[in-house]
Amino acid sequence: MIKVKNIEVCYGEEKALDKLSLNIAKNTTCAVIGPSGCGKTTLLYTLAGIIKPASGNIFIGGQELTGIRKDTGLILQDYGLLPWKTVWDNIAFPLKSRDFNKSEITDKVSSILKSLSMDEYAKKLPGELSGGQKQRVAIGRTLALEPDLLLMDEASSALDAITKEHIQNLILNIYKESHLTLVMVTHNIEEAVFLGQRIIVMGDGKINHIIDNPYFGDENLRNNLEFYKICLEVRKWLNG
Repeated sequence: MIKVKNIEVCYGEEKALDKLSLNIAKNTTCAVIGPSGCGKTTLLYTLAGIIKPASGNIFIGGQELTGIRKDTGLILQDYGLLPWKTVWDNIAFPLKSRDFNKSEITDKVSSILKSLSMDEYAKKLPGELSGGQKQRVAIGRTLALEPDLLLMDEASSALDAITKEHIQNLILNIYKESHLTLVMVTHNIEEAVFLGQRIIVMGDGKINHIIDNPYFGDENLRNNLEFYKICLEVRKWLNG
C-alpha cells in the first residue's frame, strides 16, 4: 500500500526526516511513536501530501504521491471541526464538496451517526460536545468519503483515560469493518500497542526500531500480560 523510499524533509538546516524508508502493507495498521520533535508528525503530513519531501519518493497504491490524495483521510489532533456547523453538517461537508446528491448525503450521514452512537447530537455544535464526542464527529467526517488510507495524528491525546480507551476501541472496530490501511502517530505507548500491528519507534528523523505485534486485534488485549510485555519492549526502545 505505502512505499517510502529515502525521503528527506528539512526545516531550514534541520533535518526532520533523514533518508527514511518504510513499507506498510495494505489493510494493516501502523502506529508511529517517539519523543516530541523526532519527526513522526512530519512523516504523517508527508504521507498526507501536505509536506513535500526535499528528496526521496512515496508511493501509495502503486502511484507516486505528488500532492494531496483524494482517497486518503486525515484526522488532526485538534479535530479540525467547523465550529459554526452542526454535527450533521460537519459530517456532510466533505460529501457536499464532492457533489454527492441530497439523498446520498442523507443516507450516509444518518448511517455514520448511528454507527458512532451520535444520532442524538446531530443538531449540536462542536462547542456543545465533549472531547470524545468531537473525536467521533471528526472520525465520522473523514470516513464519509470512504478512504482506503486513514492517517491519524494523536487520536486521543486530549481525552481522559476512560474516553481514550472508548475511542481506541471505536478505531479498532472501524478498522475491522472498513478494511482500510491505518497509520497513526501517538505519544502513548498503550495506544500504540493496542492499535498497531506494527509499531514504528522513531528518533531524530529516523526509524530506530520496528516491533511486530502478534496480539493486535484482540479487544481484551489490555487485560492480558502479553500487552504489558510489548509495552515494556516499546518503552525499552524509546529510552534506548
